[in-house]
Amino acid sequence: MPLADVTIRTTTEDDWPRVRELRVENATDNPVSYGATLETTLAMTEDDWRMRARRGQADDATSIVAIETATGRWIGMMSAQTGDHDGPELILTGVYVTPDFRGRERGVADALLDRIVAWATERGDVLRLWVDENGAPAKRFYERHGFTPTGRSRPIGFAEGRTLEMMRRLR
Repeated sequence: MPLADVTIRTTTEDDWPRVRELRVENATDNPVSYGATLETTLAMTEDDWRMRARRGQADDATSIVAIETATGRWIGMMSAQTGDHDGPELILTGVYVTPDFRGRERGVADALLDRIVAWATERGDVLRLWVDENGAPAKRFYERHGFTPTGRSRPIGFAEGRTLEMMRRLR
């Protein structure tokens, strides 16, 4: 399926049920990439999901979704925000593309990241992220988009292993 059959847009608060649905899929498929266990994800309240969906309309955060145009199926998401407990720099979070839409030939992750980078470039000089140390495909994707390891790592916490920090200069 060519990317022309995919709609890329920011989320709104009204999207909260779809945000929840895709994040439950994400936590089921790869909880480390979402940053939470399925149990934690399922325990989140409607208010939690509304807040996450509103990020697409915020000044200090964004949430971008990829939707299969013909069916309306949500097939991917990425979010970013200005700073977190690890530093003030912009940070990429919540990266997920449903398995049957992954891969360079699909271009879904590339299109989502392009929108995140455009948003981030208006707000800062650096975009950073945390990636599973064992996530070779994800690390290759980020390297292809100019991210390099910073040398920092941290334990995942709710699972074995560590995440590695990567960053990309925007300007």
